[in-house]
Amino acid sequence: MRYKSTLSQLYPPVAYQVNGEQFLAQCEIDGNAFERLQQSAIDVLNVIEPETSRVMLADWERVCGIKSDSTKSYVSRVKQVIVRLNAIGGLSIPYFKRLAESIGYQIEIKEFSHLKNDLPDAGDVPIQNSPREQLGYMWRVTVLNGDDGIVRFRAGQSCAGERLTDFGDRIIEEFFRDLKPAHTYCYFAYR
Repeated sequence: MRYKSTLSQLYPPVAYQVNGEQFLAQCEIDGNAFERLQQSAIDVLNVIEPETSRVMLADWERVCGIKSDSTKSYVSRVKQVIVRLNAIGGLSIPYFKRLAESIGYQIEIKEFSHLKNDLPDAGDVPIQNSPREQLGYMWRVTVLNGDDGIVRFRAGQSCAGERLTDFGDRIIEEFFRDLKPAHTYCYFAYR
């Protein structure tokens, strides 16, 4: 409505009937077009950052090489984009810790070494039937403040073939699976 009144004051009152019905209707139509143009400009300006991009978040995901998944919440999709943007590169433990902190996680990373006889505990699931040499390429990420999302099997609610207990924080786990060195195995523990 602010554009309608501004437009009506721009025309000279000598040449136009500024209080006329058709003149004011035309000013309203043109003013509505300017309102839409203004809102479009604000939307484009908001796309500069993933947090405010809303409907254009799919473009951020495309640029970052992330498959759009509309089943995820908007916040988790934004976090995934931010992680990918912050992932300049690196393989050190401090690098991964900083990256996890940038999306709100506090983690500890433990690298194992078969040369130092520093191996995972025998009860850890991933090491069963693993050759000793491969254990040196394994690391554990302990998530200190994640949502372990424990889901237990319940009669009448669960289906045959589902695990009795399933847990994990998909955001941090997908983040590590995407960025970890390809020859390593990474597993997660939650506190």
